[in-house]
Amino acid sequence: MEPSTGPQEEWETTQRAWMVEYTVQVGEEMHRHLSMIMAGDVSDVHHMLLKELRKEYQSSERVDVTVHRIEPISTNTDALYFEGMYAP
Repeated sequence: MEPSTGPQEEWETTQRAWMVEYTVQVGEEMHRHLSMIMAGDVSDVHHMLLKELRKEYQSSERVDVTVHRIEPISTNTDALYFEGMYAP
């Protein structure tokens, strides 16, 4: 008899890189952050960002976070924008 559950296919849970720009206010200090987070969707990005904040600001009593931008990172670039700007 064959097992009822087959091997899990990893391609179903594809992850991509997300760029997250946010500001953290701790007391009177403001800290601007730009992070790259590997996640499957925006919900996963939120969870990973929360883990990052807990790790970074674990000693702070209160932390106010303002997320400015969450965007998936595209690796497609148009080389024509950089034509002639940089030379080896």
